[in-house]
Amino acid sequence: MSFSGDLEHLPIVDVIQLMHSTRNSGILEISGRKGKSQLVFKNGYIVGACHLNNGIRIGDILVSQGAINEATLQEALEIQHTPGSNRKPLIVTLLERNLVDEHQAYTALKSLIELTLIEILTWRKGMFTLEASDEVTSDEFKYYPNEIEREINVDVQGILMNALRIFDEKVRDGEIALEEENDAGEEITADLLGLDELEQLERKIPGVYQGLGDPSGTGTRPPAKKGVSVVRRLNDFIAGLPELTTPQAVARAVLSFIGELLPRALILVVRGSELVADRACGISCSEGDGVDEPLGFQIPLDKPSLLQQAIRSGRLYCGPCADEVVDVSLYRKIGAPADSTVLLLPVKRHGKPLFLIYADFGAREQKQLPVELLDMLAEQAGLRVDALH
Repeated sequence: MSFSGDLEHLPIVDVIQLMHSTRNSGILEISGRKGKSQLVFKNGYIVGACHLNNGIRIGDILVSQGAINEATLQEALEIQHTPGSNRKPLIVTLLERNLVDEHQAYTALKSLIELTLIEILTWRKGMFTLEASDEVTSDEFKYYPNEIEREINVDVQGILMNALRIFDEKVRDGEIALEEENDAGEEITADLLGLDELEQLERKIPGVYQGLGDPSGTGTRPPAKKGVSVVRRLNDFIAGLPELTTPQAVARAVLSFIGELLPRALILVVRGSELVADRACGISCSEGDGVDEPLGFQIPLDKPSLLQQAIRSGRLYCGPCADEVVDVSLYRKIGAPADSTVLLLPVKRHGKPLFLIYADFGAREQKQLPVELLDMLAEQAGLRVDALH
């Protein structure tokens, strides 16, 4: 799975949290006027980073913190570049050769990731690309998650909190500035931030970023609001899944999520050789008025149709619908949309579709949907349903 976006429209903090909450592996590359930075994830944890400033690398940080000396660094780099060797990240090479203490390695990696995050947070313009995969590579390093038994990983939520706090304090004190519209801005360096300060600054969360935590203390998050990015909504959806204790509750949560993206959405429950219309948004009641009562009509699956195809394949479909079964069995009940584009989103239990979300644009014009994110939504909902049985 891969998707990309613009930093102006999709907050990078939300994307990082999404990788954590879905426990995905892969590389997140962020490109701006000053260059590129990367964060490497394994199972939702950050296990590596590549800062755009060549002077900020894990080996240099270890030397600056006194964990290793220059000779040890050069020895590890030579091992990495030995012909025919299975090249591993420098920090793993050092650990496997017992050239660095594990706590020192963790501290250095944490510093590198925080420095990279703080640099990214100053960018107002740029793009990101997320390549989610169990096996990922980079020009700066090679990383094979399935082949490395010993590694250092950093919890995303904690490091985001700390990086945002440091960033907020540096901006407040005038030590760093946000990138201007027509200016590349000041490059964030190790000297400017102070590696020692990453550990010594008092831990507090700036008020502007309290949305990352749980201000109520109840373990629940506030409902999504208009203007909130789809990624943030998906993060909130995933965070709320443990509170859902029945498949029906999961289905209604998915319906509500889809109902925020499209004017009309409907749960179709798979029951043998038919679909049963359950609750809906924007069909019996007006858009934005909540969830309708169960509609109750049936749609047979005995003839080839888009609905039958979605159930058999278990895959999301987003595209035009010119289907006789849909016309006869669905549109005669709820009315046909102005645009033929529909979304069919199956949610599976133990590998078999349990229900299908049908959605369309109603009287509105068609617009692009975040298909990759909706795939992740269905996957996470299916995992929750699996856990209930």
